Amino acid sequence: MTHDANALVADLFRREWGHLVAALTRLLGPSHVALAEDVVHDALERAMESWSLAPPRDPKAWILQTARWRAIDHIRRARREQPRGDAIPEPSSEALESALAERENGASQLAMMFSICDERLNPETHVTLILRLLCGFSPSEIARAFLVETDTIDRRLHRGRARLRELGQLTNVLDPEVMRARQPSVMQALYLQFNEGFHGSDPDVPMHPAICTDAIHLATLLLESEATSHPEVHAIVALFCFHAARLPSRLDGDGVYVALGDQDRSRWDRLLIERGLTHLGASASGDELTRWHLEAGIAAEHALAPDLASTSWPRILALYDQLYALTNNPIVACNRALVVAEVHGLEEGRRALVAIEDHKLVSYHFYWSALGDLAERAGHATEAKAHYERAARLTRNEAERLAYQRKLQRLV
Repeated sequence: MTHDANALVADLFRREWGHLVAALTRLLGPSHVALAEDVVHDALERAMESWSLAPPRDPKAWILQTARWRAIDHIRRARREQPRGDAIPEPSSEALESALAERENGASQLAMMFSICDERLNPETHVTLILRLLCGFSPSEIARAFLVETDTIDRRLHRGRARLRELGQLTNVLDPEVMRARQPSVMQALYLQFNEGFHGSDPDVPMHPAICTDAIHLATLLLESEATSHPEVHAIVALFCFHAARLPSRLDGDGVYVALGDQDRSRWDRLLIERGLTHLGASASGDELTRWHLEAGIAAEHALAPDLASTSWPRILALYDQLYALTNNPIVACNRALVVAEVHGLEEGRRALVAIEDHKLVSYHFYWSALGDLAERAGHATEAKAHYERAARLTRNEAERLAYQRKLQRLV
């Protein structure tokens, strides 16, 4: 398979995985979620084999048709192998056609997100199940998103799947109070989904704008229901819009990440920024200040600044102070330290960085990059070099590695 065809398959399945697994699981029942995953994985393998010379004229239609055929084959084989007490229903071709129809994409996926957030599972397991089953993330990708070991994610998936088997059948969650209780897990999953598209762990493709678009779409669907249309949803949509607006300028012609201060802001999507401002305004209608409001406020300050020098760093620092007090998150602390350096000087920023006590940052390359940046700006080339080299060893893709290589070349 050519590189372009392989990239097409990968990108298409990152987008369609959730739709296909959600549709099949809702059709067959959660006790057969493994069967649904097998069907989708089989369709991916078929695509890779069949598209070795060139992709079809309509790749998405091909995938859906193949998934229908493979679903019927897998279900019939499983029915022959399963004990009578755990019989798998064999849906009609019409039922499969309807379940996999494009019109059901977002609604089916979002409904299943709420359905699998069972009260007997903790929020981390909710998010893990959503990212694996409905966003197509691998366990290692989920582990990197949580800054934990892959074994931890495997254990969460095991517990989650066991609970889904116990449930046997998923029902639409329609009670507003139940939806309200489960909504934080759904929003956190959408946040991590967006981040994977914005700056993910794919070793070959550093950004997946389509994944960002899907996350915006699913978050926007929350606003269409009275039960889930809350101010914090407007805030997270605003956050997504502000970040997505910068996508056109985040890679240079060589496919290397461009730092915020070096980005060509004329390439930022002004329509997305305006859309973000509209949602940010709508988010102010409530009386609760959430992390999504604060993160959207920070993103808005960057989006509206004409250049780095004009950025309102004191305002951003005030927002980061509130955000860290609310979340106690080490990544927030890391980002806040860089803003401290802008407001109070490089040494204060460095102190804020080294004061963060969280072992998760040891494997977080942005932490070492931040230390390197402050050391370089302070004129400590040897120290900066050591930090950049450590960051480079922790990179997830070529775009990150080349970005650090350029930083190291500056220090020669």
